[in-house]
Amino acid sequence: MVLCVILLIGYIVQIVAIYALFLGVGDKKMNFKIDIDEKESECSCRKYKLVFTSSSADVTQYLSWKDLEDLIDEATAVRGYKEIMEKFQCKIDDAREIKKKIDRDSCCRKCDLKMKECYRCCRVCESPLEQDLLKALVRNGIDVELQLRINKDNTISHFPEPVDPSKILTVPDFYLETKEKKICVYTDGHSYHERTEYQAVRDRSIDRDLQNLGYVVLRYTTSEIRQKLVDTVRDIKKTMGLATENIVMEESNCEIYF
Repeated sequence: MVLCVILLIGYIVQIVAIYALFLGVGDKKMNFKIDIDEKESECSCRKYKLVFTSSSADVTQYLSWKDLEDLIDEATAVRGYKEIMEKFQCKIDDAREIKKKIDRDSCCRKCDLKMKECYRCCRVCESPLEQDLLKALVRNGIDVELQLRINKDNTISHFPEPVDPSKILTVPDFYLETKEKKICVYTDGHSYHERTEYQAVRDRSIDRDLQNLGYVVLRYTTSEIRQKLVDTVRDIKKTMGLATENIVMEESNCEIYF
């Protein structure tokens, strides 16, 4: 129990200002410190002392373990994390980054996939190119897996399972599967002419190994995704054996605030 409290201190530091406002103590420039001590109450239930110190007043509160849990629950709700954590079954660190992204980026606030693909878009995709392609594929009804781990012996594991460097063959940006095909999609981030000799040889080696294992490999450059996203989605659907008419794209004017 004591260890759990110690681990919670770092998080409580982040939410203590909110709690102090609930108590009517703090102001915008409030300074505070936390002192957590165990104390046996009359009912033999452990209590934890939280001391809030500001320029205008000091407040001491004795909280039970349930009180601490309720405090965390209330604070995550106030800061907008609880809804995200429950929706995506993610940790508070993930929820914090997703909330930050939504708050600062008007594209996220306007996105038709808001609170549907936020976790994969913000926390699994590793580049803006991947984010753009993910949203385009989802809007067109394509079921896709991100960051599949494909090992040299053709065994697989899934994000967020750790990658074993001694076994891994590749981690494609996207993996799609039909009854007849297993498709690996890469967003290369460079044109074919911009690749170094090492990158070209490495990519060809991976592609050859994947093909020998029965995979189809598709690679798209920055310009193909940025400038020809409709064609990219159409090409993927064609490879999957799906109809290529009526590609759905979102058009919006977005401003990003840093």
